[in-house]
Formats: sequence, structure tokens, C-alpha cells
Amino acid sequence: MNHLKAYVSNIQRFSVHDGQGIRTTIFLLGCPLRCKWCQNPETLNSKPVIMMNQGLCAECGACMNACPQRAISLDEQGIMITDNQQCNYCFECTAACYFNARQVSGRQYTSDELFHDVIKDKEFYLSSGGGVTISGGEPTMHTDYCCQLFKMLKEQGIHAAIETCGYTKWESFERLIPVADLFLYDIKLFDENKHKKWTGVSNELILENLIKLDQANQNIIIRIPLIPTVNDDEAEFMKIIGFVKKLQAVEEVHILPFHQLGSSKYKLVGKLYDLEDLPEENNDRVEKCKNIALDAGFRVSIGGAGFKKR
Repeated sequence: MNHLKAYVSNIQRFSVHDGQGIRTTIFLLGCPLRCKWCQNPETLNSKPVIMMNQGLCAECGACMNACPQRAISLDEQGIMITDNQQCNYCFECTAACYFNARQVSGRQYTSDELFHDVIKDKEFYLSSGGGVTISGGEPTMHTDYCCQLFKMLKEQGIHAAIETCGYTKWESFERLIPVADLFLYDIKLFDENKHKKWTGVSNELILENLIKLDQANQNIIIRIPLIPTVNDDEAEFMKIIGFVKKLQAVEEVHILPFHQLGSSKYKLVGKLYDLEDLPEENNDRVEKCKNIALDAGFRVSIGGAGFKKR
């Protein structure tokens, strides 16, 4: 039995944007970056948080009465508020909520439990050339867990992919190399100062790890989230492509245009969203960036689907 545990935010079945074929994408909690455009803010913390939908709340007081820490109270406007300093995340309030206004951002799975869940769709994986992708958050924060799950998948002949920001110790990749069939590797910005500004960390380690992974001749697909006014100008995008062009094992680039589909989640987790007014990515800029990557000799996918299995 494999008893390693991790918190899973979502298990997305029949996904076609995180690797070839029909896949199941698993979103783990925890990320070392703080990208200002992140569409999954509920995955940033390593442990679950309460997602509060005020629109569903009836102010019935059931959550307040259920809270053993007395962390929930009614404010002057009649809105249920939670004192995060008092809350110990026992989630008694979510169980007591009649209207599902309070939900938990993640559930803990052992690697065995998760394997038995995703293996249910084995026939779809095998018939479509698909498999399982671990995303996040950042999966390399749970390297032992990912390795254990991937080993079980490989025993069943199921393709295993990992989507990573690359910000981790090289030892994590060394351990993943024997069990991962594909690395979906994010590059957000080439300019280090811009990278710090928009993600909270330097990209030096990210680029170093990518070079080492390339030298290990791994199956790598580069993914570039295209963000208006951040990295969609030709100069910055050409720097990214110029760096990737020097790699030996990379043949494909995925361009992921910015959208606002996850912006509503920020209110649910009690966070401010700095890019709430940022428009979704312009199609003309997407095409320009696509042509830059095509001219550099890469196969290019918009949105992350449709690449050739290797």
C-alpha cells in the first residue's frame, strides 16, 4: 500500500489541453510562485482554505454555531465573516452549511486513493493515446507523491505528464525523470526583473533546470501563458523563443492566451485580484506570437491541445 498523502484541489476528467489524447488532470495544492494572473488562487496554499460564496449565504448562522473556535461572526451589514487568525481550518462550518456557501478548496488523497480514482478511465486513456497529468499549484512540491503515483500508472501502461513552473531543486526533476513521460514546462518571462515583479521569484533557477532537463533529453513541451502588457510584446516573446530555440529536445510550444475565467475565485478565497480589469488576450497578438514561434521552427498549439505524441 502507498500511503503518501497530498491535498487535491480538483480532478478534471476528459481534459484535452494538458497532454495528448483524453486525460485526467489533477490539481495539487501549493505553489512557490505568486503570479499576478493566476487563475487558480485556491491552489496557492499548501493546505486547504475555505472558499466562501456570499451570494449563496442565507446568513442562517449554522456555520457560526458549528465553529468550535468562534471564528465566525455577523458583521454590521449582516454578512458572515471569518477571522482567519482564529480559524484552525477544522472545516466544521463547511459541513454545517445548508446552502454550500462554504466549501473547502482541497481534499486529501493517498496516492493509492488517487490512483484508483483515475484508473477508472483507463480505457479512454489507452484508446485515445491519453493519460494522466499532474498540475497545480506546483507538483514538484510533492515530488515523492508524484513519483509514487507515476510508478503505479506506468505499471498500467498509462502515459504520465507533469506540468511545472520549474521553480524547484534539481533533485526533484532527477527523481521524476525515470517515471514521467512528458514535462509541460512553463516559461512566463525571460527578463529576470520582470519575472520577479509579476511572479514574486527570480527565473534563474527555472531556466537552469530547463537546460538540465533538456540535456537529459527528456520529452519537454514549453508552455507560455500569454499575458497582455506583460509578455505579449514582440521583444519579450522573441527573447523567450530565442532561449528555447537553443534547447535540443524541445520541438513544441504551447501558447496559453490570458482569460478571466478564474477571476471570481479570488473573492471566494478572500484575496484581491490585481488584474481584474485586464482584457483577455488580443487575437492579433496571439497570432503574432504564434508566427514568431513557427518561424523559429516549432510546432505551435494555441491553448495546449493537439500536439503529436512522442
